[in-house]
Amino acid sequence: MAQKRDNCIILLLDAPEPEKISQELKTAFGPERAVHVNTDLLSNIYKLAKSFPEAILILSYEKTAHHQDLTWLDPEDPGFLEVKNRAHEDRTVDAFRLAFFTGAKKAVLLNHLSPDLKKDWLYQAFDSVNDKTVVVGPNQDGSLYLLGLTQQNLKLLETPGFSHGKSAETLADRAKKSKLSVFNTPETFAVTGEEALRKWMENREALPPLFHPEEPRQPAAAGQQPEHRRHHKRHLRNGQEPGLPPTPEKPPL
Repeated sequence: MAQKRDNCIILLLDAPEPEKISQELKTAFGPERAVHVNTDLLSNIYKLAKSFPEAILILSYEKTAHHQDLTWLDPEDPGFLEVKNRAHEDRTVDAFRLAFFTGAKKAVLLNHLSPDLKKDWLYQAFDSVNDKTVVVGPNQDGSLYLLGLTQQNLKLLETPGFSHGKSAETLADRAKKSKLSVFNTPETFAVTGEEALRKWMENREALPPLFHPEEPRQPAAAGQQPEHRRHHKRHLRNGQEPGLPPTPEKPPL
């Protein structure tokens, strides 16, 4: 348990309402479909983070009149760090600060738009991040899907502009200017259009469920990347979001 408390995963969540969805997704899919796509991506990353056995989970969420809690995401209602009208970057910094305030030594922020994230990449991130090394997970478009920091390196987020455009490159450059090393987890893609969405849908249709009995972790040789795959059978174009399957015990906040 002590080791688990040393690690923290951070997710920024938004209610499944058109007003809360990024303009990029609404432009790509239209307002209604963007809500379904975004919610499905959030469900995917939440299940992965919640099933990760070696970290606590911090959820940053702004309540709305129609979605006062997170039962739309998890019937167990995991609780969350409440935010009110805060910009994305402010929420990011606040969540990292809370993680370290509550005792975490390492914190990893995940971006839900990158659905191909593997559990083994989380192990790589937590194994690699320290006061002298920042972990950055790059997407093919230059954005990032993962950022791993210690409290010592939270200063990299003090200057605004770290989440826009080619954010992976921006943060890697800031780290190097601060004489820090940068460890990159494998490159993947973000779902910001039809082609990437189709790629994800095709991949996950043939994969086994995300939740499976946890096997003892074996030390991996350098360069090896055991696969941890997931599956969620439902087409994004039609139907309502189903409830999530039973999940592991409620993670402490």
